[in-house]
Amino acid sequence: MSFIRQKYLIIVIAVFLIFQGSCKKASLSHERQGMIIYSITYLENDLEKFSTDLLPKKLTVRFRNDNTAMEIDGFFGLFNICNVINVKKKTNITYLNVLDKKFYYEGKFDEPAAGFGKIPKLTIRPGTHSREICGYMAKEAYVVLPGNEVPIPVYYTTDIPVQNPNWATPYRDINGVLLEFYLHISKLKMKLTATGVYFKDIDEKYFAPRKNYIKVSRKQFEDILNKLME
Repeated sequence: MSFIRQKYLIIVIAVFLIFQGSCKKASLSHERQGMIIYSITYLENDLEKFSTDLLPKKLTVRFRNDNTAMEIDGFFGLFNICNVINVKKKTNITYLNVLDKKFYYEGKFDEPAAGFGKIPKLTIRPGTHSREICGYMAKEAYVVLPGNEVPIPVYYTTDIPVQNPNWATPYRDINGVLLEFYLHISKLKMKLTATGVYFKDIDEKYFAPRKNYIKVSRKQFEDILNKLME
């Protein structure tokens, strides 16, 4: 093989790998275990001490038999927040790690997750368009965010086999897995877009009760989170 042909082949393979890595879709759509990775874009940042460059860039959702664990790590590992929905046990628990301190809040099963649920229950209407995200043809829906009367589009799919995936979020009326949506956490407003969908075995430990956490009220939990964000 000539040097020119070898060089051309290397370029083609490199381009293929780049596009393959940008957004991955799972190949085994019948599986009921897996994870979704979302990239985070910050729309507003009211924090005085932190640039958005230092804020978390990724949200991970793990699912197993309709149980879900939604998790964000941030500030170089200084804090972690994770909401766990266990459908069989009807539990809705949000955990917060701040340095060496560990707290949790257990809400009602149908209650918005502490920390993740600042957006009130939304009025949602179906859209008319669709868009491909991570290999899925995502359906459009319109929502109105607080302080913004202009409806904005979010996108979801019914092709990922998770029942009631938005149970503890403001998007509970959307019966599908969100692939692009918006969240408020403390003083942060963020847009989340799926960058990878992976069907794989997920350890049950992600949905099991965690030990050595201090139980707090919802107000205490959110006060701690807000203090962290000052």
